Amino acid sequence: MKRKVIQIANSTQLVSLPRKWSQKYGIKKGAEIEVEENGNKIVISTERGFDVEKVELDVSELRIMTQRCVHALYKKGANEIKLTFNHPELIESVQNALGKEAVGFEITEQGPNYCVIKHVSGELQEFDSVLRRAFLILLSMADSSLEAIKKRDFSALKSISLLEEANNRFTTSCRRFINKIGYQDPRKTGPLYYIVEDMENVADEYKYLCDYLYNLKNKKVIIGKDIIEIYKKTNEMLKTFYELFYKFDKNKLELIGESRREIVKNAYNLFEKSRNPTDRIILHHMLVIIQKIFCFLGPYLVMNL
Repeated sequence: MKRKVIQIANSTQLVSLPRKWSQKYGIKKGAEIEVEENGNKIVISTERGFDVEKVELDVSELRIMTQRCVHALYKKGANEIKLTFNHPELIESVQNALGKEAVGFEITEQGPNYCVIKHVSGELQEFDSVLRRAFLILLSMADSSLEAIKKRDFSALKSISLLEEANNRFTTSCRRFINKIGYQDPRKTGPLYYIVEDMENVADEYKYLCDYLYNLKNKKVIIGKDIIEIYKKTNEMLKTFYELFYKFDKNKLELIGESRREIVKNAYNLFEKSRNPTDRIILHHMLVIIQKIFCFLGPYLVMNL
């Protein structure tokens, strides 16, 4: 897209903004926008995001996926959602969706076959601080669950599992922020969304494992030392990525690659040797987590190289 430069007097030069862009972000006369110099480029941006105001959706046939669809619309940036349905019991799924992750959303109107959800409170928080809190909760889940397993305190895993809900709230808020406002550096928006999405998935893996082991609290379960070591190495790999994310370090980057290779090799050997189903289930979750951590590196490198 090209624009002609307009000369005003002897010093001021003007370039018009694209009309569609101005309309999309509500740029009007007197509005303030950011203008940054970047070599031979000028970057023009606004703090305002693209408001997805109202959305209507018939969830009659979605059933168990209703909750996920509400979360998706929240992450998309909708401010008002009208849901229609032919099964009155679906309202319970909607209420569960709002209570767990859709911070600031409430049902403001409800009929026998519809409900209206609006964003009634709370502003989107600063992205970077919320993301760091999501990271820290994830690290806490990893370390606390390992300590509980080492002490054979399976009862403690129930409360650790609940940390996943807090992680979900933060990662969901991050994705809503990205979709509604956008990241300060637009080139990082896509890679960041990928990383945040998979942070939630990693938390899910720890939750599933905690729930499984909690249900074995009254049984005599023996977990091999080699399995504990795999768990420890996996957690260390997660912490290494967290440190790498906030400070680029070639040694840490290489360490993640080497750790993945070593852990996968050892895990496969243990799969072949172990006849203990609990050991195998733990190994399965660790392998999934390891691969997701490794996959963080793709978008991370896109942002930082």
